[in-house]
Amino acid sequence: MLIGRQSLNWIREYFQVVRPEVIRGLAPIKRRALAIPNAELRAQALDSLKTKQFHCEGGGIFSAPSRDPGGCLFSFVVPYQTLCDYLDTVTDRGPSQDPENLRQLHQALVDAIHPETPLHDYYAHHPSRDDGGYAASLVQDARQSLTQFPGLMSVLGPMQRLVDLYVDLQVYKHGPPHERVSRLTRWYENNAPRQADLSWWEFSAACGSTLGLFALLNLALAPAPSLFEVEEVTGLYFPWIGALHILLDYYVDQEEDDLGGDLNFITYYPSEADAIRGIRRIYRQTLDRAAALADAPFHQYVARGLLGFYLSDRKIRARIAALKLLASGGPLSLGIYVAALVGRSP
Repeated sequence: MLIGRQSLNWIREYFQVVRPEVIRGLAPIKRRALAIPNAELRAQALDSLKTKQFHCEGGGIFSAPSRDPGGCLFSFVVPYQTLCDYLDTVTDRGPSQDPENLRQLHQALVDAIHPETPLHDYYAHHPSRDDGGYAASLVQDARQSLTQFPGLMSVLGPMQRLVDLYVDLQVYKHGPPHERVSRLTRWYENNAPRQADLSWWEFSAACGSTLGLFALLNLALAPAPSLFEVEEVTGLYFPWIGALHILLDYYVDQEEDDLGGDLNFITYYPSEADAIRGIRRIYRQTLDRAAALADAPFHQYVARGLLGFYLSDRKIRARIAALKLLASGGPLSLGIYVAALVGRSP
């Protein structure tokens, strides 16, 4: 089976248009980060922009000109994903593991999808308070972009649900180390969709992806997306594509997380072979569920692209297990793998 013409066009558009646009879009945000008065927060913001830029690039798939000709979604993806990555860095490397502080910080992500609500003091319980308005500026940028989506109200309910789960995950996985697993497992028991048959760490991974938000906003570019469309896209991205996305991310970062003392969901599989089987099972579920959607080729492209992109990372690309997993994606995953290898720094 060869790569179809449409998929080749999407790959070309991503590398030739989306990535350069993301780099340009991040430039003014980096200038704001350089102006953060607090040295620790400034360093964390700059580190996040440097090491997690590819998250914005990945989200940019949904805001490519072929899907978002007016650039509405692009103007949301860049500030919102940057805000997610900044808060993740602050909570990973910051001094406080207090759940109240973590939830207050992540209130920024809730505010960012509600243009009409007042902003909160995100650092109310945080020892380093002066970011010079950096987080609030990202919130405002994201909110401003949402005014351009004619179908926003049709997707806002499921978006809120995804954001609430994302915030819960950040609070529980960054809390006191001895409480993390017990909090996550209780949360899983109360929130996981039983029909999905996911472990607690697979469910948690599904909650850590922002791709579902971007897919829903794709629908909201139309004035009145149908309830059926919204439910089908939500059900595909949460939990399936979300879990695939974040488990691949954690698979790549195992050694880095071990050195930093960070929780990594891959380590809860009994072995690497079990982890590969788990990821492959979720990938196959993703393809099967995507096949029922009107926009099936694009959503399957996203799933295959996740395999190709993450498995091209230099930290794991020579592993036999990673290459076998890549083979699950067929020619399209391999094509993205090769294109990503060319595009990455050595």
